[in-house]
Amino acid sequence: MAVTEERAEARYRLPRGAVPTRYDLVLEPDLEAGAFRGSEGIALEIREPLDELVLNAAELEIDGGELVAADGTTVPVIEVRLDAETQRAHLRLGRSLGPGPATLHLDFRGALNDRMRGFYRSRYRDAEGVERIIATTQFEPTDARRAFPCFDEPDLKAAFGVTLVVPEGLLAISNEREVAREPTGDGRVRIRFADTIPMSTYLVAFVVGPLEATEPVDVDGVPLRVVHAPGKGHLTAFALEVGAFALRFFADYYGIPYPGSKLDMVAIPDFAQGAMENLGCITYREVAILVDPGAATQAELQGVADTVTHEIAHMWFGDLVTMRWWNGIWLNEAFATFMELLCVDAFRPEWDRWALHARSRSVAFEFDALATTRPIEYPVRSPEDANGMFDVLTYVKGASVLRMLERYLGPERFREGIRRYLREHAYGNTETSDLWDALEAVSGEPVRTVMDSWVWQGGYPLVSCSARDGEVLLEQRRFRLDGVEDPTRWYVPLLVRHGAASSDPMEPVLVPPEGAGVGHPRGAPVVVNAGGHAFVRVRYDAELRRRLTERLGELAPIERYQLVDDAWAATVAGAENAAAFLGLARAFGDETDLPVWQALLLGLGWCERALQGEARERFRAFVRDLVRPALDRLGWEPGEGEGDVRRALRGALFGALGTLGADPEAIERAREIEAAARAGDGVDAALAAAAVQVLAVHGGPAEWEVFRRAAREARTPQEHLRYLFALPEFREPEAFASALEIALTDEVRPQDLPHYLARGLANRDRGPEAWALVRERWEEIMGRVAPSAAIYLAYGLRGLTDPAVVEDVQAFFAEHDIPQSALQLRQILESQRIHAAFVARAATELGRDLGDAG
Repeated sequence: MAVTEERAEARYRLPRGAVPTRYDLVLEPDLEAGAFRGSEGIALEIREPLDELVLNAAELEIDGGELVAADGTTVPVIEVRLDAETQRAHLRLGRSLGPGPATLHLDFRGALNDRMRGFYRSRYRDAEGVERIIATTQFEPTDARRAFPCFDEPDLKAAFGVTLVVPEGLLAISNEREVAREPTGDGRVRIRFADTIPMSTYLVAFVVGPLEATEPVDVDGVPLRVVHAPGKGHLTAFALEVGAFALRFFADYYGIPYPGSKLDMVAIPDFAQGAMENLGCITYREVAILVDPGAATQAELQGVADTVTHEIAHMWFGDLVTMRWWNGIWLNEAFATFMELLCVDAFRPEWDRWALHARSRSVAFEFDALATTRPIEYPVRSPEDANGMFDVLTYVKGASVLRMLERYLGPERFREGIRRYLREHAYGNTETSDLWDALEAVSGEPVRTVMDSWVWQGGYPLVSCSARDGEVLLEQRRFRLDGVEDPTRWYVPLLVRHGAASSDPMEPVLVPPEGAGVGHPRGAPVVVNAGGHAFVRVRYDAELRRRLTERLGELAPIERYQLVDDAWAATVAGAENAAAFLGLARAFGDETDLPVWQALLLGLGWCERALQGEARERFRAFVRDLVRPALDRLGWEPGEGEGDVRRALRGALFGALGTLGADPEAIERAREIEAAARAGDGVDAALAAAAVQVLAVHGGPAEWEVFRRAAREARTPQEHLRYLFALPEFREPEAFASALEIALTDEVRPQDLPHYLARGLANRDRGPEAWALVRERWEEIMGRVAPSAAIYLAYGLRGLTDPAVVEDVQAFFAEHDIPQSALQLRQILESQRIHAAFVARAATELGRDLGDAG
């Protein structure tokens, strides 16, 4: 093992004979030509005698350079050798140089690529239909080397002084505020920005183009702006409101002022991910920051709030204090996700953000119950390994185990531990254990022992609860969807409530691997995992389950959600009958909470996929009998002053009634609602979005053309995606064929293509046709999308459950990999097999319950 690690170290990690302390960067982008030139001076601390410097460079030409020693003598770079495979530049020096300070000067050039990584081009069309070009950056994890030669590893922090030479009339921004500008005499202007704090290369950013910025909002001395394409300023107010709230919230929570002098939030038309936490210059996909609150659903508004708060949380946790190497990226992203939820919950308490998080957590539960799951943290050697860390386990499971720890320790002790960690490591780099040590120091609890059991092994426990004389016995085993016995065990921090109501007494319980007994009043209900915050599934024995189901209404919504979600997981695993899940759904017919209905409708949606013919018609009747009374009680139209979540529940019920229930009245109303919304008649956004989904299921070529035009003419990014992503969800053959025809045209931006195709693959009736396209044009698709985003396409494969198609998919990917996301791909393929097995079982189980399955 040591030999393997040594070889990986030599292959992918830079030597430490010289380390940077400062970069002076000058970039001159030519947007029309799609190229750039640059020069840099890198202040180095040479630690040992050397005659060669090794740093990172990819897709760059280095035209020459020299090293200036502390005494002023110059040592030329006499040879530059670029290694494309290792993405390194080897610079041979004219003579050996001893330890001490020196400055490396290099001239270089490169192309502005169209792959949404490194220094790249993004495009939009202005009000006259003219294409305009932006030059922008995306460096995480290892793409700064595509913009300038650098020491592109997170622990090699340095200050950055950036200068951009750009055509007059273009907006140019970087991480810090502008401090000087001067004309160059050739129609360009040289803009210099203030020095940054010491930071990692992946956080450097610069954006140049025909853009506009809002007037700055003063947030306790920090100017906050949104930068956007012209004509979209009216969509910035909500993000500014969220951003101002988040800056104040985090400065207070962390007990440390914002570490930059300004904050620009930049909406980029072409962006592979959701957003990027560049210090002082956060870049976003347009849909993640530009929004009209009056026309957006609760989920769309929440998406903007989540993304803005997530990125601002990183300004401290990630930017000020950074992981030492990419194996620690999970903590950066998990903690930012945790803080995003905490901040949005404070920003909009009426959303009950933690309860809504349960739906995302269920996706993490699913993938972490696979044989192919991974530990939250695992060794990262290559750039591909680093890219593979950006998944649901890093973000959602990571955030969920942090929430579990915070609830167990208590919010105040947890926050004090975070403050201690940030104070001790400001401007530096850390390992995961540094955080556990800080939390352990302030709490006195065995944090490292507990968290090591969660971070260093994959999976999670199923906690079984049984009543004994005067106590509840808690035992654990690993939950796996394939049913295989597994010896993995955890230290499980739980909150146990002795009673159904939230006012009943509650105690923290640490369940060791061998299990534990908890004293409990005879005959009383018990809620294991009170508040639903622990990353566990719970199985109650018959008696304890009876005590809870008799008092469902007293449980918190997230606790009711977990009962349904745990039952659904057992159904997918084959431990429970699919017909029994329908019985559970009947028991929740009076439910009034959005997350619980989301859990019910997820399961019902998969059940519907298993059915054909008469059984499917009977199932539709079942859905109508279940959903319509709930919608009638809620009301088909919003009431005065109604909250966002209640509106979202109406949209979910209406959508289910029209899609899963094929209710004629719902379908007809959907036509009216969608037409009115498209005409700008002030229709409730949740109903408008649901109507689009209903009509995609039941519409034909005429409706498809209307949706296509609506996507082109959309007034907001959310409306554009609402219609665009509905196109591959049409089930009528001609309409679906049209959706596939435009998939690989300019009508679908490369940033949207993986998600577009994923929806086509997941189409209940037409998915195999989408798979035929993907299979046939795989290389072309991979050439269009950003390498880091290709995996999003594969998530749609889980909807392909026909045995012959499953076999074809599995065989294809045995020969075709997605290198940046190889482990995620294996997980998706296993999930496909699991769901295909469920569909086969459910066809029989539900057929007996509902009639002939055809």
